[in-house]
Amino acid sequence: MAARPFAEIELIKKRVLSERVEILIPKGFEVMSEQQMDFNYGSAQSRPSVIYTNSKEASVAFTYTDNAADQDMINMYAETFYKTYTKQFKNAKWFSNGVREINGRKMGYMELMKPELGHEVYTLVFFTDVEGKLLMCTFTCADRQKPEWETVAKQIMGSLRTNG
Repeated sequence: MAARPFAEIELIKKRVLSERVEILIPKGFEVMSEQQMDFNYGSAQSRPSVIYTNSKEASVAFTYTDNAADQDMINMYAETFYKTYTKQFKNAKWFSNGVREINGRKMGYMELMKPELGHEVYTLVFFTDVEGKLLMCTFTCADRQKPEWETVAKQIMGSLRTNG
C-alpha cells in the first residue's frame, strides 16, 4: 500500500479531558472503546484516560496522571522520562527530545522508534501540566507508517492548548 500524501490527512479540533485540553486529531479517528482499552491495557496503572485511533494504523493517547506538575517542573520531567525510556528501551532509535514552548506553555517531548511486540513503533510522547497535574500524550504508529504520520504527529503536538 502506497503512503498517502500528508495533505490527505485532515485534522479537526477536539476538546478532551472534560474540556481542559484542545488539540487537533486526525479526522476519522474515534475514541477507543472501553472493551478495546481493557484488551490492550487491562487494568494497568499506565492505562490512558482516552485514546483516539483509526484502529489499525495510528493512535493518540491521553493520560491525565495524578502526578503533581507545573511549568517549572516540565524540564525535570523531560530529563526523568528520557532517562527512564533510555533504560527501558535500550534498542530504541532516538530522533529528538527536550522541552519546547508551544502556545505559550512549556511542553516536554520525546521522539523515538522503539520495539513493541516484535516490531518497531514510531512514538512521539509530549507532556505538560494541566490544572496542577501532568498530562501525557502519546502518538504511535507502525514504523513503516512513520513517513506519512510523523508530520501529522508533530502538528498534533503543536496544536495542544490547555486552559491552565
